[in-house]
Amino acid sequence: MDTDKATSGELFIEEYRRHLAASLETVRHCLRQLNDQQLWWRPQRSQNSIANLTLHLCGNLRQRILSLVGGEPDVRNRGLEFTERGPIPQPELLRRLDDIAGAVDATLVGLPPARLSEQQLFRGAAAPIEESLLGGLLRTLAHLGGHAQEIVCLTRMQLKEAYTFRGAPPPPEMLDTRDRAPS
Repeated sequence: MDTDKATSGELFIEEYRRHLAASLETVRHCLRQLNDQQLWWRPQRSQNSIANLTLHLCGNLRQRILSLVGGEPDVRNRGLEFTERGPIPQPELLRRLDDIAGAVDATLVGLPPARLSEQQLFRGAAAPIEESLLGGLLRTLAHLGGHAQEIVCLTRMQLKEAYTFRGAPPPPEMLDTRDRAPS
């Protein structure tokens, strides 16, 4: 895209796609490091597993982008995203994530920037929220980023020093295990 001639809306959509892809890659990076048992592990009964969070993100993206933006039917069953106990194997979770990522990106590529100001009714967990499509997209990206970091935290809790960082490894002083909380 020629940024000199692009509209603010076009730049927003392009940047949004980039941030969405980065968050989804963070989730994939964690999923690839874990076996099926680790994916379904819950730190406490009241907390979600990484697998449940992955199903939740797929459902959220399907509803918020494929349905509201792309016009597909809203077939989401939000409750099942959290009550599923699997085990859905790691390759299947990755496939589902990849499928939704591809469909979401294709929808965003075709999004006319003029639609960003449209008012939409976003169905939330507590109550519907009416806001611009731009606002709903921002809320969706923040939601994805928050859960992606939650998945990183759960992955690191399980793998400890065996966790593989995506970028540069942490400085040696961060690897000092004397300051670690008891398991």
